[in-house]
Amino acid sequence: MLYVVCYDIADDRRRERLAGALLDYGSRIQESVFAAHLDEELYERMMGRIGKIIDAASDRVHVIRLCKACEDAVVALGLAGVKKDAAYWVL
Repeated sequence: MLYVVCYDIADDRRRERLAGALLDYGSRIQESVFAAHLDEELYERMMGRIGKIIDAASDRVHVIRLCKACEDAVVALGLAGVKKDAAYWVL
């Protein structure tokens, strides 16, 4: 499933920590927007990490789940591209 994560984090340190954590799950598609193809286990792990990093009283995070039909309907213009996760082997 494709997830789009966007955020508005008040504190520079927390914002950098969140961006670093999200890079473990997907790729940056805009300055504060990430896209990740995750199974349910990785989704739960990502959500746990997000919850540990943010300050719920001052930060905003949106996690949007896109179905396959919605993912196929994404349009990217200009320099934007719809990034697919790179194929890799774990040995």
